[in-house]
Amino acid sequence: MLTLLLYLVFLRPDPARKPLPPADGERIQTAHMANIRSMAANGILLSAGPFAVPPGDKPATISGIFILKAASLAEARRIAAGDPTVVEHRNTVDVYAWRGPADLAEEYFRLHKANPDTPEGMAEHPFCLIYKGPNWQASPAAAELIDRFHAAGQLGAGGPVEGDASLLGLAIFKPGLVADARKLLEADAALKSGQFRIEYHNWWSSAHVLPW
Repeated sequence: MLTLLLYLVFLRPDPARKPLPPADGERIQTAHMANIRSMAANGILLSAGPFAVPPGDKPATISGIFILKAASLAEARRIAAGDPTVVEHRNTVDVYAWRGPADLAEEYFRLHKANPDTPEGMAEHPFCLIYKGPNWQASPAAAELIDRFHAAGQLGAGGPVEGDASLLGLAIFKPGLVADARKLLEADAALKSGQFRIEYHNWWSSAHVLPW
């Protein structure tokens, strides 16, 4: 499985965010979407999408994500900080290095280049962040957990997160498993033993982005 060092950007609601007049909210959202289109056209953005608000996560801890190709973590942070929702203090950003599939979004861009009217086909994916659990040890690695679900045909993408002391990896399940991803993970021996802790989100992504 070929991998590529990508950058995962979490857009988080700014704690100082205040209600806006509708016209200001529309202006910022329009600029945000224009920035997304510009980053994609320039080959920087591989994917973006909002998070659904799961039960018990109100207000949401993550609004959405960008997956970026950049020369370095510092460059990815600079790009993320330029999003209009960040400039206007609606969101803050956390940026992580992610060892993701090398062919992420290749099919999406191929189809949309051939036919710009290709439907986005938005679907909800279980988006699971893998953290060190209370009984964490260096082995098994998070990559082994991801490989098990990949081998079973249950993931759309996944891979280890680099450079963070507690966040070990990311597993994005296929949309047909929205109701089952939590059960599948919680039945895994490494999670039952407390090796890992999972933070669950539901992510809306376009079709053909996730390669597995």
